[in-house]
Amino acid sequence: MSLEKNLRNSSLRIRGYNYIESADYRFYTNNGTRSDGMAVRLVARYNTNSSLISHSETGGRSGGSRFTFPTAVYIFISVSQDLIGDTDTGYWSMRLERNGTNEGFHLMRKTSQWDNMAWSQGISVGANGYIDIVWNGTGNITAVDANSWSHYNILVWQQ
Repeated sequence: MSLEKNLRNSSLRIRGYNYIESADYRFYTNNGTRSDGMAVRLVARYNTNSSLISHSETGGRSGGSRFTFPTAVYIFISVSQDLIGDTDTGYWSMRLERNGTNEGFHLMRKTSQWDNMAWSQGISVGANGYIDIVWNGTGNITAVDANSWSHYNILVWQQ
């Protein structure tokens, strides 16, 4: 007899381990401040549990946003950000930092047409740890969208 997946015989536990929370943020304003080494400044669209996903709009690196987690968690981040510049040569990039240490670079080719920087990364964060999404290469960016073309999604579940 095959084992059927259902809530009674799965490992999913509501309000405990494997319970998933989520949040969606966007760039704080069209063409807002951005510079190399500054955390991306974000504002919330929604956050299903602000006690677990604690966001400070300007408490991160160089006045950008920081996300802090009071308990040990696994997170999955998905970024979709439209940019435009004045050159088609070179790359723009962001990096994910955990507790001030670089954990991954993400880039897109520079373009003089609107285009989308899209990336995702999974990572574990210890209790009271934090992450910053940091601008790494911003030269020649002329505009950044802060509306429907800007999404910073975070999925979080406890370790």
